[in-house]
Amino acid sequence: MKLKFMILCVAIVTSAMLSAATLNDAKEAYNKGDYATALPIFMEQYKKNANNGSVNHWLGVCLYKTGKTGEAIKYLEVGVKRKVVESNRYLALASYMEYDYEKAQSALDQYEADLKRNKKDLPDDMKLLQKRLMIAPVMLDHVEKIVIIDSIVVDKGRFFKRYNLSESSGSLNGVGVLPENMQADTTINMVYATESGDRLLWSGIDSVSKKSIYEVSRLYGDEWDSPVKLSDVLNEDGDAIYPFLMQDGITLYYSNNGRNSIGGYDLFMSRKDLETGRYLQPQNLGMPYNSPYDDYMFAIDEEKKVGWWATDRNQIPDKVTIYLFIKNDTRENYHPDDADIISQAFIKNYHSTWEGKDYSQKLKDVLSLKTDDMGTVSDFVFNVYNGVVYTSFADFKSQEGASMMEELLVMEKKLNDNISQLKNLRAKYASSTATEKGAMKNEILQLENTIDKSRIDIKWMANSIRKLENK
Repeated sequence: MKLKFMILCVAIVTSAMLSAATLNDAKEAYNKGDYATALPIFMEQYKKNANNGSVNHWLGVCLYKTGKTGEAIKYLEVGVKRKVVESNRYLALASYMEYDYEKAQSALDQYEADLKRNKKDLPDDMKLLQKRLMIAPVMLDHVEKIVIIDSIVVDKGRFFKRYNLSESSGSLNGVGVLPENMQADTTINMVYATESGDRLLWSGIDSVSKKSIYEVSRLYGDEWDSPVKLSDVLNEDGDAIYPFLMQDGITLYYSNNGRNSIGGYDLFMSRKDLETGRYLQPQNLGMPYNSPYDDYMFAIDEEKKVGWWATDRNQIPDKVTIYLFIKNDTRENYHPDDADIISQAFIKNYHSTWEGKDYSQKLKDVLSLKTDDMGTVSDFVFNVYNGVVYTSFADFKSQEGASMMEELLVMEKKLNDNISQLKNLRAKYASSTATEKGAMKNEILQLENTIDKSRIDIKWMANSIRKLENK
């Protein structure tokens, strides 16, 4: 009997020691910012002591930090009741992400009051939240009513290849299309080109290490003007990325994470003042386009009457969601008292925007993308060796090979453009007068020589890629 009692005592002590060690491990991971590791341990601790304020707080913070903001709130509320000061901080943040601005403001006010009693100032993230709580509720009262006809989840890398733009809307390209000696922010890796290809816009790093929008125009032939950084007003003290220029040449859509953003990157629109050449004060596109998460790469196709934008609001690791919507001729907002206003603002079910109508045919008309067996967009078809075919930049073994492929695609596009130009010149030559033919002859011969040289260069580049990938 005495032996059983001793064994029981040892088991209890051992269990307590293991529990303490596990809790200590969780706190260590938590303090290092490894919330995913700490989360399941704190959940087990919660099951043992659901009323412990600190455990509720730690669990709530871990849920918030791992993107489970809705689940975090109930645990943080317990932390608040148990007088854990920092629980109000994270309750404000989590409530904001869930569009519960009243609860977010209340928690923020209480947190600020607690800090003042201890003669402490609000941390920077709370000051930023204060500003956002002045903007976001107004947006929620003015959610635009749009029809979203498709929603796809794709890898973040080169996601813009899913934007099936008409030629008249320009094109979205990799940085390989930039003229020599012009640098882009490689983390963005996107360059917008107008239909003619004579204007390029992209995001580059400026002199103060901010991401800013740059533009360059073609002078003649292959000569380009010096790149110009667009107005600082576009940045709003933040970074500006993913530009898209409308066909009018003056309306610019892009994203920034500056002072008028409601969370991460927001979508903005600005117009160029034709007299000064500078862009005017940008306007936030509001909801549902923007969210407390990152929203970017807004593009409108006036020919197809549709638009696209990308967002990580659904918090899928390494993925973005692209929404395809029908462009409104005039803006119409949902009533602010609509019971589903938050669902419409967040886009919890894009089919609800159809309101009983069928847009299947519209979707078929817009989407004519060719996909491979994996359902991803084929950037190109490149025969590497022994039947191995690359259809995506993700297929390359080396960054050098992928960069060379970018250059090859640019060379092939120039070749095709020259071939089309030569075809038109020859057709025009056949019906021209003798005098006109004499003037056109040199131009045709020069273009033929350029095409022949391009074909040689393209063959050399393709073989160089194959050698590099076949190492």
